[in-house]
Amino acid sequence: MPGREIIFIKRSTAIALLLLTRVFVDAQGLTISSGAYFIANNSNLIIYSNFTNNGAFTNSGGTVIFAGAAQTFAGTTNTVFNNIIVNTGSTTTVSTSQRIAGILLSNGSVNANGMLTLLSTATQTALIDGSGAGSVTGSLTMQRYLGAGYGYKYFSSPFTAATVGSFSSWVNLTATFANFYNYIENQATSGFTVYTTATNPLSPLQGYAADFGTATTPVTISITGIVNNGALSTTLYNHNQTYTLGFNLAGNPYPSPIDWNAASGWTKTNIDNAIYYFDSGSTSQYTGTYSTYINGVSSDGVASNIIASMQGFFVHVTNGSYPVTGTFALTNSVRVNNLAPVFHKATLSLLVNPRILLRLSANFSDNPLSADPLVVYFDDKATPAFDNGLDAIKLMNTNGQVPNIYSLTAGGQKLVINALPGPDTLMVVPLGLQTSRDGVITFKLRNAGQWPANLPVYLTDAVTGVNQNLQQNPTFSVSVKQGTYENRFSLRCMPLNIPATSGAADEMYVYSAGGNPFIHINLVVNQKGYLTISDIRGMIISRKAVSGNGDYELASGMPDAIYIVSFINAAGVHSKKVFLRSR
Repeated sequence: MPGREIIFIKRSTAIALLLLTRVFVDAQGLTISSGAYFIANNSNLIIYSNFTNNGAFTNSGGTVIFAGAAQTFAGTTNTVFNNIIVNTGSTTTVSTSQRIAGILLSNGSVNANGMLTLLSTATQTALIDGSGAGSVTGSLTMQRYLGAGYGYKYFSSPFTAATVGSFSSWVNLTATFANFYNYIENQATSGFTVYTTATNPLSPLQGYAADFGTATTPVTISITGIVNNGALSTTLYNHNQTYTLGFNLAGNPYPSPIDWNAASGWTKTNIDNAIYYFDSGSTSQYTGTYSTYINGVSSDGVASNIIASMQGFFVHVTNGSYPVTGTFALTNSVRVNNLAPVFHKATLSLLVNPRILLRLSANFSDNPLSADPLVVYFDDKATPAFDNGLDAIKLMNTNGQVPNIYSLTAGGQKLVINALPGPDTLMVVPLGLQTSRDGVITFKLRNAGQWPANLPVYLTDAVTGVNQNLQQNPTFSVSVKQGTYENRFSLRCMPLNIPATSGAADEMYVYSAGGNPFIHINLVVNQKGYLTISDIRGMIISRKAVSGNGDYELASGMPDAIYIVSFINAAGVHSKKVFLRSR
């Protein structure tokens, strides 16, 4: 056979062979009765009949290919295979316990027969290649390594008929305080619902919350069943409940990672484009934080579009005319052969993102390792309002030792990832901050990817009057009391208190018409900008984009008080102090 070296080995021959280069070995059948057999990296062993290992078999980085009509592989139990391929037309049965560390690709038929395990370690997790044209039948076991079995993890099942009892070896299902939950969106209180009956099914595409207790040592979970394959679908809802807010706990249903950005295979009807992962805390087993990914942007630089096998995650059904029905479906086209995606919580290097973005974080100064992230990035398709394909809603952390930071849209929507059409000198991003205790909050500019060098970024505190250039000094600390602060803090490309730059012919005044307040703007140099209303302390109450010269109605229904009405454009800030009376 031209182009490759072939070695023929007779059936039932004991061999010891070390392959040091890319060598293809064709064998009618292979029995290792003693000694050792090695396959070096990138080498293939092609077998046309049964494979029995009664000796020592080492499949370093190569691939075993089953190419016969009806085959078995048996012998020494718990042998670790790297990659296994079953060719078209082959029916292969596993007859003794065997393990795979890499990829199983079936273009024929594999009967796992309850004897095959996909291994998971700190470095990688074995998978089944979703591009296979064949099938994997019979029960199979899949592992999931956890760097620490501490606190809650969001899991999903890659099997058609697994049950809650699969977790009984690691989660106390009979504890007085329940340790296993499913999630029901249409609940008046928390969507997390006790789900501890061992016979309860683990449904495909559903996520579950499991509390692994207080142990900080590594744990390897294993679940057994018949693997999911092909098209799967579920219906999700947004009933506009106070606490669930249209969020649904979904999960990866396949024995392989999936790509949220896959070009084909997804159906996300009335589903926002963001995904949300939960990372368990380190000081309380009951708390944690959320990280988010949308449109190529990661809130913390770790969350990504690759969703690990067995990973549960939140998605949000789009707001609308309630109840909103969402269709969430996928096919094998979304599956990828990534052996080492992050399973939350785990450690991964920060993602490199080519977008223009600002990544800000907030933490209590006495807990610097637990910082909550926020990202503002820029996209030509973005608007100042909420865009469900570009923006990600803020999911509040459950860890009281971590504050919540978010940005606010003009409509008051809280965002953890905010897409804007800038950046320019008009940029004003109101920030929100929630803290569950008193303390010193430290804001930090973590990253200003691709940010224009000549465009300064200020963190403004309207109460203290501080306007700090974050590129010159990326850390800002302030003492706050427990509570919620909205519009006290903001990100700007110009400090808050810039002198007005009106020319001699510029005019701007506030008047009343029909009992409603309006502002008249007539500038010599007509430019679009932002119209803001601030209280006397400088805290922004409302903000909207306007096209330039014209008459605009101001917000009504505000308490009687003195306000600062400002029109901000590239030329500067035009402000008026006015007394607004509610109707």
